Amino acid sequence: MIDTDFLKALTEIPSVGTACQPIINLLHSRIGTTYPHRWVSDGYCLFQKRGATPNDLKVLYVAHLDEIGGCVYGKYSTGEGCITRTWGNVPSIFANATLQAFDYLAESANATFPVTGRVENVDGEDRMVLNGDGIRPYRTVFTFQQETTFQGDTISGKALDPRVTLYSVMEAALAMNSPEVGLLCVMAEECAMDVARKAVIYLQKTAPNLQLIINADVPWIENIGDGRLDLPAIRVFEGRNFIDPMVGIHAADVMERKGVEFHLSAARSGSQTLLFTPLAPTLSIALPSDGIHQPCYKMSLKGTQRCVTLLTALAEASLQNELIPTARNTK
Repeated sequence: MIDTDFLKALTEIPSVGTACQPIINLLHSRIGTTYPHRWVSDGYCLFQKRGATPNDLKVLYVAHLDEIGGCVYGKYSTGEGCITRTWGNVPSIFANATLQAFDYLAESANATFPVTGRVENVDGEDRMVLNGDGIRPYRTVFTFQQETTFQGDTISGKALDPRVTLYSVMEAALAMNSPEVGLLCVMAEECAMDVARKAVIYLQKTAPNLQLIINADVPWIENIGDGRLDLPAIRVFEGRNFIDPMVGIHAADVMERKGVEFHLSAARSGSQTLLFTPLAPTLSIALPSDGIHQPCYKMSLKGTQRCVTLLTALAEASLQNELIPTARNTK
């Protein structure tokens, strides 16, 4: 069953760019006693079962922590407030929403404060100007403020991308309860995808036994082929990028034989999955949303549970060496 109390907290807490200490501390409060983490500032957190090392890793779940939002730059030269840079949507989407801001080094949601925005033309470009007590140029970040609600099968809230799939990989890792399975949480996917390279380089040096990487993310349902809110997908293509199609299709065959509920698909949009493909065979798991990067949009609780089931089944199959495609004899 989905822990809606924790999912509510996970989606409501603000963390933008690499200013992710609030959500990292929330995750640690949930799993830190049995899954301590390696934290690299402006980079990633790697959760592993207590006593395990990267050398033990065979299966690695990946999800990103950060949501869309923005950061404050300098003072607006022709009026009140500060110029901002926004990530994930146009300035007007933020200016017309209820916003919360916090210092880049804040460690919890208790440090947030209300701000308001307006759109101004700055040097021929629409920019959002932010107003509020407590704003500090070049170190204040902001995002939407929105309560997460549940009605029937529907989750409504902000930051469902990526927090619903982040919840799913966390639950799958806990269900596996194995030193051979880890959870990698990366930062800044919404604004600086290359930040994940810090984790890739670390794993390249320290995790030689990886045999499967599973990245999970949330695309808009319009961007995924045959998308359903209540059904996760294995994406063998993200935009123009190949995500190990042979591995993905073979994994789909294995999952079908096991009766796992999912579908095989491709997406017009992408995630950071491609960065991890040099390390090990890689799968891209998508659970779509109705709307994306908005102050409030919707996902499915049933889809979330099915996503946890799929992620767990994939790790189990990998550890049982069932997900390695067999080479064809070409003689």
